[in-house]
Parts: sequence; C-alpha cells; structure tokens
Amino acid sequence: MILGFILFALLGAAAAVAVLAAFGRTTRSREGTFSGGALGFLGSASLSSFILVAAFLIAGSWSNLNTARGHTFDEARALNAAYTDADATTRPLLRDYVTSVIGSEWATMRKGTASTGTWADLDTVRAHVEGLPDPVARAQELSDLSAVYTTRQIRLADTQASLPAPLYPALIATGLLVLLYAPIAGLTFHLRESVALGLVGGVVGFGIYMVLHMTHPYAGPIHVTPVAYTQSLARFAQLSSG
Repeated sequence: MILGFILFALLGAAAAVAVLAAFGRTTRSREGTFSGGALGFLGSASLSSFILVAAFLIAGSWSNLNTARGHTFDEARALNAAYTDADATTRPLLRDYVTSVIGSEWATMRKGTASTGTWADLDTVRAHVEGLPDPVARAQELSDLSAVYTTRQIRLADTQASLPAPLYPALIATGLLVLLYAPIAGLTFHLRESVALGLVGGVVGFGIYMVLHMTHPYAGPIHVTPVAYTQSLARFAQLSSG
C-alpha cells in the first residue's frame, strides 16, 4: 500500500511537469516572471494540499476517538446491568474488575495492549458465577457477563485503531511546501515578511503537532478517559445502598 502511495505521488509529479513542459514555454515563462493569477494558484494549491491532508487526518482521528468513547459507555451499561442482576457475593468482584479497568488497564491501553490482571479479574467473576447454586440466577448473570465480555473485546479492539501511515509524512511534506512556496515565489528576507511567514509557520507547526498526537484514542493530549467506569462505580454504590 505504501508503495502505491509513492507511485501515484510520483505519477502526479510527472504529470505536472509534463503539463508545464507542454504549455509553459511562453516568453514570460522563459524570463522567469509570473502573473498574479499564477502565483495565487500555486499558493492556494499548496495551502489546499496541506488543509486536505490535515482535515482528513483530524476527521478520521476524531471519529476513532468518539467511537472508542462510545464503546466505553457500552461496556459501562453492560456492567451496570450485570451488577443490577448480580447476587451479593458477585457484586464485590464486579467492583474489583471495574477498579482494575480504571487503574492498571487504562495505562496499558495507551500502549495498545490489555491488562492480563484485568482479564483475570473478569474471569474470576465468571468462574464465581458458574459455581452459583441457583440455576436461574446463574443463567441470568452469565448472560449479563457475556455482554460484558463482548463490549470489552470491542473496547480493546479500539486500541488498534489507526489511519493510513503514508498520510503522516504527506502532512509534514505539504506543511513544508506551504512554507517553501513563499521564498520560491519571491518573498525576501526582511523583518515584516519574516514575521508574517513566522506566524504562518507557527500555525502550520501547531496543526502538525496536534494531528500527530491524535493518532491513538487512548493516548496523547486528546484521549478517551475512564469516566464511564467511574460513573459505573457510582451507580454500583447507589444500587448497593438501595
């Protein structure tokens, strides 16, 4: 796939050069002068390329983030239902599992892995339920735990969410293209021009930094928090007191 991106980028560059060679042989072209329309086109094309790649990455990353957040609430709802139906001996084990998700597992999910200890906590709940003497209660609680296992697997799958890798070097390349366009088009090194281009560079650099730190829904400055599970613990306390 990466080779395909590179190949089509090279084909696009070759096509652009071919068009220029075929139609760029006017007197103005030979003298190296450009019209305002030509400069405007090249500038807008450079900026649009950067915006296109950045917007695609931001939209994709934000979609992955919202999807992952929604899946945490799906599991939290399954846990609330399991706690509602659980007997007095099972409820403390469910609390231990949720506490483990908030604590040790949240740290491992930033690295794209699950916590073996948290898996063990959930397996402990299931083993306990399988040993309950009441067949009706056992069947109901096992059904609830099946939903917890399913939603947990979906949540863990979100830690592997990613976007096409070639887009990230493309983002950096188009950002540099935006900055290089100005001196290529004739901007000179003076204080006013330097300040103006410096401000543009600051915006481009901020955009690149933000996008590169939105690659993982559970890591970076913008990430999913375990608020769904802290709300579940509060709900557990309400059910226990009632």
